[in-house]
Amino acid sequence: MEKTKLEIKQNMGYREIIQGVDLVPQIVHSDARGNLVAFEEFGNVPFCPKRVFVIKAAHPGQDRGGHANSCDELISVISGAVTIEIDNGDCRRSVRLDSFDEALWVRAGILIVLKDFAPGTALVVCASERYEDTRHFDRPRTSVKRPVCPA
Repeated sequence: MEKTKLEIKQNMGYREIIQGVDLVPQIVHSDARGNLVAFEEFGNVPFCPKRVFVIKAAHPGQDRGGHANSCDELISVISGAVTIEIDNGDCRRSVRLDSFDEALWVRAGILIVLKDFAPGTALVVCASERYEDTRHFDRPRTSVKRPVCPA
């Protein structure tokens, strides 16, 4: 019998925040030299990443995002903390990311706003599409379906 997507997500420790958004546990490798988190497709990154970028907060009180994307994104804190407001069109929630042992998986069409950056906050974001192939929307667009990555 084939496992459902929900069973797979639960077995991997994913926690659904709202439909289309999950907290994904990250494995932190720690030793005397420090901590390391590796990002691997279909491991702790639940899609084929085609773009990776870093966001570093510049000014207190400045928000980022404010749109939905046509791609999936996995957002992880490198340092500091950020509040991410998420809206799937039916439900809104806020999530505070303040540790790199969890990342936020945001599916295509979910509107996000990144706000309340702690001083020195840096984020790494893995995206399922290249920037030039990504569309942005000013409201949730849950009808957006991203292409499935052949693995």
